[in-house]
Amino acid sequence: MSLTTTRISGWICGLLMVTAGCSATNEVDYGKVDLIQAGGTVTLDGAPLASAVISFDNPETGTFSFARTDSGGKYVLQFDTEKKGVTPGQKIVQISTSRTILGLGGSEEGDPASDGAVEGEGESGESNVEAVPSCYNKESILKVEVTKDKTTYNFDLKSDCSTTGASN
Repeated sequence: MSLTTTRISGWICGLLMVTAGCSATNEVDYGKVDLIQAGGTVTLDGAPLASAVISFDNPETGTFSFARTDSGGKYVLQFDTEKKGVTPGQKIVQISTSRTILGLGGSEEGDPASDGAVEGEGESGESNVEAVPSCYNKESILKVEVTKDKTTYNFDLKSDCSTTGASN
């Protein structure tokens, strides 16, 4: 085999491996994931906070569950675009009106239909104005312990960050 043939064969093999890797699907075995159905209501200065993205972040694994609030500030957490729920344990809660999450639609019901947005950008690709103080989103002081015995997590946020914002 000539050097050129060897290079071409190697290039084709590499291309096939990359293509095969890109087409592989990531399937979750939901039977092995302990999910708790959870949700609640988010208000800002006593008024329902509509169309806000809320995430329950696991600081140890970097994983999170997410939701979008409806017009009444209510939300139900999604584990991913297929399944509702959140894993048990300590979570840091982030709430934002400018954050979007890939796969989290902008519908009234908070359905997880994909809206094609990239995490961290608005639907138009530009950042939206944030209505929630940073102490509840990027620098969140909100923490909860998710357990099977507690499935409702309400947050009464204040514009001045003077309180914890949790009314659990």
